[in-house]
Amino acid sequence: MRKATHFLTMLAMLCLVPLPALAAAGPPVQEWNLVTPSGQVQKPTINPAPRITSLAGKTVVVRWNGKHNGDVYAKRVAELLKQKEPAVNIILSHEADPGTAKITSTIAEAQRVSKVIMDMKPDLVIANQAD
Repeated sequence: MRKATHFLTMLAMLCLVPLPALAAAGPPVQEWNLVTPSGQVQKPTINPAPRITSLAGKTVVVRWNGKHNGDVYAKRVAELLKQKEPAVNIILSHEADPGTAKITSTIAEAQRVSKVIMDMKPDLVIANQAD
């Protein structure tokens, strides 16, 4: 009974508002920001790092982000690289620093892991994830 009384009260209040007043308010105002894909895009020119021509005497860091079986993959990549080039120095980042074997969820954590890996002085970094 109480709900019906409340409904009837609300209906009566709506009937008291003159219709011209509702019409004068008009529809809500919408603002649009249109972006056209046909505009000119300025791309900065960057010079990529020089490419490595041989792995002999180079340091390769293989990074795993902690996902299932990625460590197995990282070890296999290290084995294959060592077979191909015995003079390569392979560092498995998760073995050198277990704190690198994680998915970074913040910029600060990504920067921390990047610094740890860069402190290993790699010539090349191979990063992997697996499931």
